[in-house]
Amino acid sequence: MSSTHGAVFVDRDGTLNVDVDYLSSPGALEVFPQVPEAVFRLNRSGLKVILVTNQSGIARGLLSFEDLDAIHQKLQADLTRSHAWLDDVLCCPHHPADGCRCRKPGPGMIEQATSRHAIDVSTSYVVGDQSHDVELANRVGAKGILVMTGPRSRESLAVCQTKRVVIDCVAPDFADAVSWILRDWTNSSPAGPR
Repeated sequence: MSSTHGAVFVDRDGTLNVDVDYLSSPGALEVFPQVPEAVFRLNRSGLKVILVTNQSGIARGLLSFEDLDAIHQKLQADLTRSHAWLDDVLCCPHHPADGCRCRKPGPGMIEQATSRHAIDVSTSYVVGDQSHDVELANRVGAKGILVMTGPRSRESLAVCQTKRVVIDCVAPDFADAVSWILRDWTNSSPAGPR
């Protein structure tokens, strides 16, 4: 039996919650209504659910690591009410000009998660509302899903088409993305759902 797991690497702003520029306090976090149940469906499937989020607001001085931790504690609390959870939370706090490896579409956060959780990226998914989320999926060999709930989703779809970035699924929202993932996981993964 394999000791590796499939995972869903999920973006935060515009994917799990309403995207407000540089979310800096838990009180401003508004999780989309369908998200907790959708995360719970992933949890039940045996797929790991790992948040991967660019948070350059830290480098810009717009929020602190403590603020970010408080936001993620609130997100976890909102999910817990539906018996859902995130298996890990990873963030890139760097400025886009820093050229760091962890900022999406760089693979650093995926590499970190893979090391921590024995993840098989080839049976994993990246879900987000921006082109860099899908580009990340292409770079690491996961399947990429673009959700249309972010303020730049339509623009991101056009960018992906122009740059010939492979999108495995375009979903209206995260719940639809999860439905697609679970169908695909059942059909293509040797491990299948548990």
